[in-house]
Amino acid sequence: MKATEKPLAAGATASVQAAFSWNALISTYLPALVLALGTGIALPAIPTLAQYFGVSFGVASGVVTSFLIGNLAGTLPSGWLIDRFGRRPVMIAGPLLTSAMAFLVVFADSFPQLLVLRFFDGCAAQMWLMARLAAISHGAPAEQRGRQVSWMFGMNNAGKLAGPMLGGFIAFALGMRAPFVAYAVLALIALVPTFMFAEDTPRREGSAREKAPALNLALLRQILRPRLVYFAVALFAGLTRGPLYADLLHLYAAFAYHLDAQQIGYLATAATLIGLPIGFTAGWMMDHFGRKRTMVPGFAGVALAMVALAVSAFAGLSYAWYVALFFLAVALQSLTGGSVQTVGADVAPAEGRGMFLGVWRLTGQLGTTFSPVIFAILADALNFGSSFLFVAASAAVVASLLIFYVPETRTAK
Repeated sequence: MKATEKPLAAGATASVQAAFSWNALISTYLPALVLALGTGIALPAIPTLAQYFGVSFGVASGVVTSFLIGNLAGTLPSGWLIDRFGRRPVMIAGPLLTSAMAFLVVFADSFPQLLVLRFFDGCAAQMWLMARLAAISHGAPAEQRGRQVSWMFGMNNAGKLAGPMLGGFIAFALGMRAPFVAYAVLALIALVPTFMFAEDTPRREGSAREKAPALNLALLRQILRPRLVYFAVALFAGLTRGPLYADLLHLYAAFAYHLDAQQIGYLATAATLIGLPIGFTAGWMMDHFGRKRTMVPGFAGVALAMVALAVSAFAGLSYAWYVALFFLAVALQSLTGGSVQTVGADVAPAEGRGMFLGVWRLTGQLGTTFSPVIFAILADALNFGSSFLFVAASAAVVASLLIFYVPETRTAK
């Protein structure tokens, strides 16, 4: 359970924001959609620009890796900044940094410059996300929080679905760097609702306010130690999701079934169309039936789907079997979308909420970042079946932790 909030300073307000409201639409969902649209527009131009610098495929993959590393590196600093300066300044600084990095990519004249810019773009994305999660953790009641987090991630997926097609048209018409200009402009547009609607972290009186900014290791241990099991859930959930989020299943399909880019594109689009409505529904289910009653079937189902994919890989089953099992895995994975972040928002303590969420995001991001590496190593060293079994085991651990060690958090506040 969270500690009780201390009294706010004079003039401060602590509003409660409903999941289905004009304020939530403008301050949370719309900026998430616009930022994701910009990310999606830039997506097709990234490999083309990397190729322009004449580097090998392995080196060119650094444009993706550098963004992920930036995302990882931005977790703890973002949490500290939220506690030190409030969430509103961090929410503003994130898209501003995103816009600046996108504009600078237009003028990048070397591959190392591109890598540095992508790194800071990853940091900027983490800043906005964590500030938004801190706002939901503080302002949304428990019975609304699951929908807000899941619907925010749903808007993110919707933007990424539409963005690449627009980015391809822009690159074809105006050149390979033009999508980054669109990305930069959209990041600035996403700032408008923040200026209009985003509220700052409530300030506390006297010594409590003065102590809040300090990086207090004793306080950090105090808020983390009782919640270690939750961090285990975040880690193994990241390990479960990493290969799917990194599109390694598409890479597997290309190698195992010799699919071309167009066929993989059809699979990716269909997967997104399947996942979007399920992700939105999952938020409603978490708020109405509880976090565990939604997450346990989701992660247990993912484990079973991955075991089935492992059997398919070991037995060399047909492409039709793979498509059916892939879509099943996507549907079940979508049922868990936003769930782990919702639990983090549930249990984040009032004293040091930003730092807690920083460590929370770092833990999950570690799993998401390294899971694709483990998946690839197992595939090379053993076979694809063993890679799927690794993901299945990770999902099973999450389900087991939820069943035996994690209490229901829906009513925690």
